[in-house]
Amino acid sequence: MNEKSLEERILNLYDTSIPFDNKPAYRHLQDSAEKYPDRIALIAVDRTLTYRELNAEANALGHVLKSHGAGAETKVAVLADRNSFGYVMREGALKSGAAFMPVDPEYPAERILYILKDSECSLLVTAKEIMERRKDLMKDLAEAGVEVIEVGDAVSTGNRENLNVDVPGNALAYVIYTSGSTGKPKGVMIENRNLANLADDNIHNIEARVFTKFGNVTLAMAAFTFDVSVLEEFVPLGHGQSVVLATMDQVMDASQMRDLILENNVEAMTCTPTYILSLTEIESFAP
Repeated sequence: MNEKSLEERILNLYDTSIPFDNKPAYRHLQDSAEKYPDRIALIAVDRTLTYRELNAEANALGHVLKSHGAGAETKVAVLADRNSFGYVMREGALKSGAAFMPVDPEYPAERILYILKDSECSLLVTAKEIMERRKDLMKDLAEAGVEVIEVGDAVSTGNRENLNVDVPGNALAYVIYTSGSTGKPKGVMIENRNLANLADDNIHNIEARVFTKFGNVTLAMAAFTFDVSVLEEFVPLGHGQSVVLATMDQVMDASQMRDLILENNVEAMTCTPTYILSLTEIESFAP
């Protein structure tokens, strides 16, 4: 072997570049809805939605958000519990052309207000239950000039047709804030093309293939404020699979997690080795 060919082999040893479908983030759900309208998209604690239903509700919210100024390079804060409206809100923000920014509804008001101010976000979508639960927070948001959209009203009144907003690949898709354990929380900004690359099913994308090659029903268990939740949502929904969205009570209870997996025939999930090993050590879960 000559020196040049050895050098080329070394330089290309970890070359994982590959063409991918560089499309706006909202198209992952929308394209699947066109192909598999009656297939189950989401199984959540409150209800089950087909691709047609989830896409239509996201469209309705997207139209409402767009009418309130959402669009490319703007951010929509998403205050969501772990139910079907969590996905409607995230997908709806993308439908408007904006980036979604997940915020835990149980965060202290001070932290939520800091995130909104730091990100220069003045539009927030949430559910009626959270608005009633966090009345003081709603007052603080109003005083800070943050406009709050209630997802239920938007879904019931908004236009359900696809928006087909033109979103460039380098436009923001989502912003996730760090824990702030080593200082103030910092927003990590991810572009549409980054998300498209993450969700693309190709030979180098091992994480995506965990979902696409091992079955048709996948489990979503990561917190909405954790970036793994994006993988759990957009990979399966971009490939016509069904997502089972676990509640935090189910994630923390082995018997509830076992029942959720068995009752819904879950075939794929992603988690840390420590988590799955701790579960399999529990006799009732191991089978």
